[in-house]
Amino acid sequence: MARRYGREDIMGRLRKQITEKKPILLFGAGTGLTAKSAEMGGADIIAVYSTAIYRMQGLPSLLAFLPYSDANEHIKRMASQILPVVRETPCIAGIGAHDPALNLQKFMEEMLEAGFSGFTNEPFAGIYGPVFAEQLESAGIGFSREVELIQLARKMNAFSVAWVFTPEESARMAEAGADIIGAHVGVTAGGTTGAQKTMDLQEATAAVQAMCQAAKSIDPDIITVTHGGPFKNPKTAEYSILNSDAVGYAAGSSGERMPTEKAVSDITGQYKSMKLK
Repeated sequence: MARRYGREDIMGRLRKQITEKKPILLFGAGTGLTAKSAEMGGADIIAVYSTAIYRMQGLPSLLAFLPYSDANEHIKRMASQILPVVRETPCIAGIGAHDPALNLQKFMEEMLEAGFSGFTNEPFAGIYGPVFAEQLESAGIGFSREVELIQLARKMNAFSVAWVFTPEESARMAEAGADIIGAHVGVTAGGTTGAQKTMDLQEATAAVQAMCQAAKSIDPDIITVTHGGPFKNPKTAEYSILNSDAVGYAAGSSGERMPTEKAVSDITGQYKSMKLK
């Protein structure tokens, strides 16, 4: 069963790595096997959230942002599948904070009891773009609920990763007490269900830097990781952190879906190439 860590323990580990000039790696897992493999590879944090369920079913992860399932029911099921196979790596739960019927604090307490060490705001309203996100906010089920999630995490002394899409969101999450800002630049490109069009690498990295600066204007010591868009492999992820103030990367489809697609396709082709006598 995954070991539960306090916020200070996790932050101490991460700060030590940054001091040693080692990048932070957050790995988003949709199955027990990928979570277990990520731990073997040295991931610092394993994030468990509903988007990953869909991508590992071979479906677009964007389905997690449409009204076809309950993100928080997903996370409860995933906890029972993923937490038992992770040993030492801190795991965090992606919570859909927007549900008006959800007792947010009680659900967070349940997730800590299940074995999670912290939280992240996934699903996130920012993916919808400014027009719809503004409508959600006006209805009381938008980004402010995600801010409340991060504020509660800090009050509970639980570790938190806050996903943001703009400098304004980044500053608000820094004020809320987020430990890590996840600078998100859209759905990751590549593979069978990835984004077909994204920002170019330089534009996306500039967007990341703007989010870094906004967060650091509130908390100079805050940690930022990059994710999405053209950051789809180690080379492009490294570019994003060498050319911004980010100190790590969050692998979702780039760490889980795309490597699985390639590995299974390649080995299947090799088996089909066997000779018969």
